[in-house]
Amino acid sequence: MINYRAHTVEELATDEMFRRWVMDPTPKLASFWKQWTDENPDRLHIVAQAREMVLAVHDIYKDELSDEMVGHEIREIVRLAELRPEPEQRNIFYWPAFRRIAAVVTLVSGLGLLYYASESSLPLAGTKPQDEQTEELMFSKTNTTQEEMIVLLSDNSVATLSKGSKITFPKHFGTKERRVYLTGEAFFDVTKNPAQPFLVYANETVTKVLGTSFRVKAFEEDNTVLVVVKTGRVSVFPKHEYEVKPGEKIEKTIGVILNPNQQAVFLRKENRLEKGVVMQPALLSESVVRKDQIFDERPVSEVFQSLEKMYGITIIHNAETLLNCMISAQFVDENLKQRMNAICGAIGASYDMIDGQIVISSKGCN
Repeated sequence: MINYRAHTVEELATDEMFRRWVMDPTPKLASFWKQWTDENPDRLHIVAQAREMVLAVHDIYKDELSDEMVGHEIREIVRLAELRPEPEQRNIFYWPAFRRIAAVVTLVSGLGLLYYASESSLPLAGTKPQDEQTEELMFSKTNTTQEEMIVLLSDNSVATLSKGSKITFPKHFGTKERRVYLTGEAFFDVTKNPAQPFLVYANETVTKVLGTSFRVKAFEEDNTVLVVVKTGRVSVFPKHEYEVKPGEKIEKTIGVILNPNQQAVFLRKENRLEKGVVMQPALLSESVVRKDQIFDERPVSEVFQSLEKMYGITIIHNAETLLNCMISAQFVDENLKQRMNAICGAIGASYDMIDGQIVISSKGCN
């Protein structure tokens, strides 16, 4: 049996047996936790805090909650609770992802204070993580052409870079987050990973996602930064609000949450975010150029060559192994990842994005 006495609030809130007791208790679970709390009265405050965390997260996500999402959002509570530099300043706690629901924000306000009181030995969030992406490990791509440029990232995410735009990214992402820097405009198709948020730093903004597709427009000469969402959920923050240094006081976190077909405009001079519906639907498209493709029983190597030419990328594959693989497909609005997924799915292959290239793994076709 697990020794729950050693569990922190976060560990208890992410424990499957504990969460089942909170959300859907069986007589056996109820009996176990009653006996445990009776035998460990000094841990009741830990149990209470963990229980409130679980209830708060489930109250928000309900039908779209996964174990990974539970863990991520509870860690986010912990991260933000740690940002309070002095206990007397922790009377207000803001959970940016859930600001739109006042009751839950009020609930989490108390959790921030309680969590800090019991876990004050945790490192401050502003301290540098061991696996932080350092400048010497970063690469940059600038689109000096008149057409869009495809940039392949190590987590299988894709950035479609508009002309005159620049993206800076690591060869390999760290274990805590996936951070890129953008100057200009790009459409992102991000591989989902709830445990490793994807962050786009653009001018004075930070766009945070777990896995979705969206566009960021942030040219240096513009007074605005625009974020539009095609799929999934995106959080947008002013950079100075998102990055809090050790010892700094958080008065208020001014962020917005965007759902599909919504946009956020950051007014740089006014330092203000405005949320609304997407005003230019064309921005929701990955590309401004239609990329129709029709293949009728064509060798897959020929299909890969067509994709290479269209997207300006390199697809590494063993032509001999794939000699008997034939493809019939019609692509219109599908993006690069959707096309790769369809093709590889049809021939029982897989792919990874390594060093800016797509590498195909396959045993061939009979």
